[in-house]
This record gives sequence, structure tokens and C-alpha cells, in this order.
Amino acid sequence: MAKFTTGCYNIGMGLLNDWFGGSSKPRVTDKEYRRAKSEMLTAGFSERERAKVDEIFAPDFNVPGTDAHPRGLEKEEIEARIKWLRENKSKHGFSDHRIDQIETILTKKI
Repeated sequence: MAKFTTGCYNIGMGLLNDWFGGSSKPRVTDKEYRRAKSEMLTAGFSERERAKVDEIFAPDFNVPGTDAHPRGLEKEEIEARIKWLRENKSKHGFSDHRIDQIETILTKKI
């Protein structure tokens, strides 16, 4: 987290965002998401599986962010999509193990 020093006070970016109306919620950024996709490749995900992950999680990186809602995936958004994956296995074909891997890889990026 970036910090500014003013006199003897250190002010973190999250605190500044709260003061000025921005969002300070932890999120997976575009760069972190690309790293997560690389981890999935290392974990043995096929190109097809990674494309399906993109269909579910990547749209958040294709819309412009705002101060109130920067681009990226918040913890709650990841949890909601993981829940959807678990409840709709017939629509995507991921096994429980793969869903667990997706969840682990993405949540550790927050």
C-alpha cells in the first residue's frame, strides 16, 4: 500500500480514499488477475478451463472503474461467483477440486 508522509503522520491510500469518498475495499486488480491466470496454468488448468474462468471473472476488468468502484474483483464478488460455480456445475463443467483451486488462487490475491 502506498503511503504519504506529512510531518510526522503517515497516511495510507485506503484512508485517503475513505476521506475523499473512494473505495478502499481490497480487490484483485487486473495485474493480480493475470498473475492468478498464470498460477492456474501452472496448476494444470487447460486453455479451455482458463477461458471459462475468464468468462466468469474477467468482465469486471473490461469496464472502466470509478473512484467509488475501481476496476477489479472485491472479495464479495469472488465469493458470489464461486457460489454460482458450486451451484451450477452443469453449466461450466468444473469439478469441486477445480472450483476450490480457483477460489484459493483468487482469494489469496486480495
